Amino acid sequence: MLRSLYSGVTGLRTHQIKMDVIGNNIANVNTTAFRASRVTFKDIYYQTISGASAGSNVAGGTNPRQIGYGSTVSSIDVINTRGGIQITDRTLDLYISGEGYFVVRDKTGSDIYTRVGNFTFDAEGRLVDASGLQVAGWQPYNSGSYLEASPITIPNIDDYTNIFISKEGLITGVYSGEYPEHLPNTYENIGSLSDISVAGYTNIRYENGQLIGDSTTTGDVDVLYGNIKFNADGTVTGDGTSGNAIIAKFSDFAAEPADYTEWEIAEDGTISAVYKGHFTGYSENLGSINGPSLSIPGYSDVAFENGNLIGIDDSTGLSTTIYTNVEIGPDGVLVGDNATTSTSGETISSVDISGLVSNVLLFSEYNLAPDGTVTGFYTSNQVPMHIPGEIEVLGQVAVAKFINPEGLSQQDGVYFFETQNSGSPEVVSPGSYATGTIVSGGLEMSNVDLSKEFTDMITTQRGFQANSRVITVSDEMLQELVNLKR
Repeated sequence: MLRSLYSGVTGLRTHQIKMDVIGNNIANVNTTAFRASRVTFKDIYYQTISGASAGSNVAGGTNPRQIGYGSTVSSIDVINTRGGIQITDRTLDLYISGEGYFVVRDKTGSDIYTRVGNFTFDAEGRLVDASGLQVAGWQPYNSGSYLEASPITIPNIDDYTNIFISKEGLITGVYSGEYPEHLPNTYENIGSLSDISVAGYTNIRYENGQLIGDSTTTGDVDVLYGNIKFNADGTVTGDGTSGNAIIAKFSDFAAEPADYTEWEIAEDGTISAVYKGHFTGYSENLGSINGPSLSIPGYSDVAFENGNLIGIDDSTGLSTTIYTNVEIGPDGVLVGDNATTSTSGETISSVDISGLVSNVLLFSEYNLAPDGTVTGFYTSNQVPMHIPGEIEVLGQVAVAKFINPEGLSQQDGVYFFETQNSGSPEVVSPGSYATGTIVSGGLEMSNVDLSKEFTDMITTQRGFQANSRVITVSDEMLQELVNLKR
């Protein structure tokens, strides 16, 4: 049987597969973030009729004689060149301007990768793609740090407007929810001197720096108290007919008077004070440990400098390094390496931050700056961290980078799956580790090049046509062979 007949058949099959790939590419010319594919061929097998021989003194050498058996598909490769951007002016449409893939998570908890960034928030505040798969990233929590990449969910998404995604993938929004009851370092109206009760008087009011009232006995307007003052002990005093007297207490106007400072009286008797509370989840400057409370027995003029406690040794009068690598322990007491005894991690029982915070459990992630300044994240729920009209960071979209992106397995059209040859993903923030930044308001277009596809279509058609001719001619030769005996 003629070998060329079977070679022509293999040529038809390979060119048919190539045409299938071309057809799929052209069909997806307008598919968002579609990656075109290409087909490469290779020859199959060679039958050696005679091998090569070496030359001799009387004859030259001969080359091998081999007959091939056609072609087959060598590879079907995904072309990972980046497609252009299609501007949509929709904030949650994202385009990766460079390398990387968005990370989405299916119902089984498996990570899938895609370049298609048409995202939206569902009714539960979850950031999802068009198929409902959750988009992975990071969200801030009450210590101000970031958790491991996980599906992004913003439960109170309805409280935010003007949601925007930056080139680093940061999701921000303007909080438009309810106004908090208190704002730290802000004056509040917390009462009025008109609320004070004085026996025998009605219509008590504050005028011209005096507390006056209408006598229930005579009907006269009498001056009850003058020179009214707010005192450090939490009392309100004034000069009356029987001398200076306590006429009220801070607790009469504020449930927690210790949360207020700088008490003032307005012209109409309204009392205001600065609320000195805290924001939950915000870093605060708590003050410096350098001060009178910084004392260590046997030393004077103790100070904190660049991670060390130094002081004047009472016995020698010399400046001495007492502790090195000083840090704040979990209980607010400082720990460090004793420079005298070489003891590591020793608790410095005489030094703590009690002068800066009343309760160390109210804060987390204490940090001790080189100049002795202490900062910490307030973790209690004293004041909401949301302030109407302020921009908040709600999360950050993650991108994944692969060593060999061509090794990814493409399934369900626009999704890619990790394989043994792609390598493990490195999930990072956009723009880091040679990944692309995010462009909000656009989607990636297909990278199909129609001019190339039509050119490939022509060559594929001609290749298929030529192989069909091989089969036709081989068939005619077989026909002639059969007709030899008539």
